[in-house]
Amino acid sequence: MAGVISRSPGQFPAGLAAGEDVAVPGGPFAEVLVAGMGGSWMAGALVAEAKLARVPVRLHRSYDLPEDLDRERTLVIAYSFSGNTEEALSAYDSARKVGCPLVGVSAGGQLQRRCRRDGVPFVPIPADPPTMQPRSATGYGVGIITALLDRCGIAAEGAVETVAALADSLRQFMPVARQRGTQVASELGPAVPVVYASPTYATVARIWKIKFNENAKTPAFWNVLPELNHNEMIGWTQLKGDFHLIFLSDPADDPRILARQEITREMLAAKGLKSTVVTIEGGGLAHRIFSTLLVGDWASYELAVAAGIDPSPVAMVEDFKRLLRQAAS
Repeated sequence: MAGVISRSPGQFPAGLAAGEDVAVPGGPFAEVLVAGMGGSWMAGALVAEAKLARVPVRLHRSYDLPEDLDRERTLVIAYSFSGNTEEALSAYDSARKVGCPLVGVSAGGQLQRRCRRDGVPFVPIPADPPTMQPRSATGYGVGIITALLDRCGIAAEGAVETVAALADSLRQFMPVARQRGTQVASELGPAVPVVYASPTYATVARIWKIKFNENAKTPAFWNVLPELNHNEMIGWTQLKGDFHLIFLSDPADDPRILARQEITREMLAAKGLKSTVVTIEGGGLAHRIFSTLLVGDWASYELAVAAGIDPSPVAMVEDFKRLLRQAAS
């Protein structure tokens, strides 16, 4: 996995190239719906969070399609890294049934076969290596979705150039990311990580949590300020277990959020909670988002290595899928 993380900046231009020549459905579109699960929803959420789209990018992480979907003005992107995710395939079938504009994205599998059978535009994920985990292929998805939005005329101004530039800026940041991630892992030790961020970095915090779950095989949690000051914070009144807070802090954030972060840290330190501040700095919003994700990648990787765990496999997920298939047969 270390090699996959190190090479990940190259995913962004590769994704752009994969999506640039696809015949897209006609618009105009008022929104985009990305239907995907696990690592496959992340790209859509990050495209939205990095403000790379001119229209809302909505996520659908379940079967079928949302009931309130505008069928004529919504571009549906059925996204499954494996191409075999049953929820994404269900969304694909539902979009076909009701006549929604539709594009499929996968590295193969049933989704690719259905798109080719049905004449639906399809973008192959150029995963390198093909056996990589979906959670490690986010850059490809960001590039692909941005290219699709650009071809549909709904990408934000300069979005393609912004995504292309991530390759160089993240390569330059890579040594810093690994050093900071290693430090975070060292400070965490055996504690359960709890990641806090502002709403600007909500998806980033959630993905940090997921990477701790899947790479380090440990429980982890996330939340955002100011909401957590109105509920979750009170739960630390009785500290039960070994937890460590990670604050993702951007000096450019709303000063009121920054004040809340500092006061929250101080109050919870008094309750016995240790914390680490990961300072987000440099570049535009897209760089700040993806550079912070790199730090989280390395933190979860180094935490796994320290525990003697292979970060790549997700045996419990595969066991669950097997049991689900057995139950359905």
